[in-house]
Amino acid sequence: MSWLPGPDIVGPSLAAEPVQVSPRSTRRSGPSDGDDSRFPAGALAQKDKTGKKRAAADSPQRVVRPTVPVPQHDLKRLEELGIRRYESQRLVLYTDLAPELAQPLPPLMDQAYAAWEDYFGPLPADSGETPFQMIGYIMSDRALFREAGILTDDIRIHLEGVFRRQVFWMNDQPLDYDRRHLMIHEGTHCFMVAFPNITNRHIWYMEGMADLFRTHTTDANGRSQFRVFPTDRQRFTGLGRTKVIEEEVRSRGPRRIEDVATLTVNDFQNYDAYSWSWALCAFLDGHPKYRERFRRMGGLVVGRNDLPLDLSQVFKQDWPEVSEEWLVFAGNVGYGYDIERTVLDLRPGKVADPQGKPAQTDVAANRGWQNSGVLVEKGKTYRLQAAGKCVLAKEPKPWDSEPQGISFRYHGGQPLGKLLATIRSASPEKKPPYTTMLQVMPIGRELQLTPDTTGTLYFRVNDFWNELGDNQGSYSVTIHREP
Repeated sequence: MSWLPGPDIVGPSLAAEPVQVSPRSTRRSGPSDGDDSRFPAGALAQKDKTGKKRAAADSPQRVVRPTVPVPQHDLKRLEELGIRRYESQRLVLYTDLAPELAQPLPPLMDQAYAAWEDYFGPLPADSGETPFQMIGYIMSDRALFREAGILTDDIRIHLEGVFRRQVFWMNDQPLDYDRRHLMIHEGTHCFMVAFPNITNRHIWYMEGMADLFRTHTTDANGRSQFRVFPTDRQRFTGLGRTKVIEEEVRSRGPRRIEDVATLTVNDFQNYDAYSWSWALCAFLDGHPKYRERFRRMGGLVVGRNDLPLDLSQVFKQDWPEVSEEWLVFAGNVGYGYDIERTVLDLRPGKVADPQGKPAQTDVAANRGWQNSGVLVEKGKTYRLQAAGKCVLAKEPKPWDSEPQGISFRYHGGQPLGKLLATIRSASPEKKPPYTTMLQVMPIGRELQLTPDTTGTLYFRVNDFWNELGDNQGSYSVTIHREP
């Protein structure tokens, strides 16, 4: 969780040079020559002395990851202290935990390693072709590890864990899920710094991706899935990331993408920076319009290039849209938030003709904010009328609703099923919350609306953001601009 200063660290402001070896062999791992699918456009391009671009694959030297010395311990002495050793292909674990708690951890890390390779790509081999293996210390009684000479004065754990290259130290956690997800968090760091790369200088990405991978589920057969969005408090006990964001949004509004992407090491002395970094990575990794470009950035972790990791450039072609969707996500995020169902259509609406036919739009109950296609103007008056039925949920029983909603449950101070509206301002907002789409207007069956801003009108059927999937039906809404 923390960056550990020292000669072995590749931290956010310190990156060692990749090791180069003789040209007689080619790279054995990582993207193959000519396969740049994991890299942003131009990421593999370099320039020769004439200024002409050449492919990185044409380099006469192959790049390998640095070889890291493996700590050696007196196992007999450790056993006397109650510290046991467990090993899998990708992790050597030393811990004073009870065996039934410790034994499942190395195999879990092996599964996480496979997920990292699938996402980032395989790590380059080191010069000795040594398989990558992490060393981890999970400590219930830190005094035992101090006595063993493992937890020395230069190993300072600020919050719960710390890492140095492919070695990590962490405090044991009271809950098994907390223990597992903190271990995966630290392991993700070890993987991401194994090959010095530009992402090591961007702490929001390092911490956000570590939190993204640590959020996992494991089935009865021991098979784990990583990068899952936390669905509920019971299954993801102790995670707490969405709660931190919800509290800050209530008091100050959401942070912008650029606020998160410029977080510094000092910002990570508190948990809120971890929460926002996770949220940004979860949003970009999960959004169907943006995830391909975001995931392509992962190739920087195992590839050799020094391009800046600048989100405003990666998403240059649609930066206003990315920023708007992020603010709507961050302003509403909670357990089980359904990114797929809340994708926004941000095309600007058209001005309604007071002499023409009223505009009509259908509002599905199983989606988030939906574009009406109408641009409403500040100070003008519009008559909104809604009709239709939808079904909210299936358990414990289906609830039929009309546009006025049903009062058996409330969300955001309004009955579930009630027709709501918001406006996306035609001009950017320069003050928090930086978007008008967090200002929600209850509509119901009928309303005369005189907006205080000009922008595109959106509707949705009121429900919790994590309960949209089992809704059915829609409302039909007519929008008439009055003379």
